[in-house]
Amino acid sequence: MYKAIKKIGGYEVGDEIPIEKALVWLKMYKVPHVEEVSEVVEPVKSGVTAEKSEEAVDKPESSMNDLLDDYLGRNQSVVKKNISEDKLSETQLKELLKLEKADKNRPLVINAIEQRLKK
Repeated sequence: MYKAIKKIGGYEVGDEIPIEKALVWLKMYKVPHVEEVSEVVEPVKSGVTAEKSEEAVDKPESSMNDLLDDYLGRNQSVVKKNISEDKLSETQLKELLKLEKADKNRPLVINAIEQRLKK
């Protein structure tokens, strides 16, 4: 189980974070925004929980887009700095570039992403 230690992706400090989001955020940010609080797996109590789990497995790309969209939600200078410092995969960088061009279209951020892709 993971909990937020900083505000991130609509979660407040202390909120429980879904594992798939927590793992992506741990890889994405240099300074952790979430922490693991226990490894106890709670049993499934109802069919609704099982259905939600299956949906999360079926749609990893949409949750990744949500995370990357949150990543770009900061001001231009912070995003540019984070792109240059954080360990982002080529897939994440390409998706960030696509999202940035489709939404805010900030030249400095686009240039920073393109520079990282060239490396």
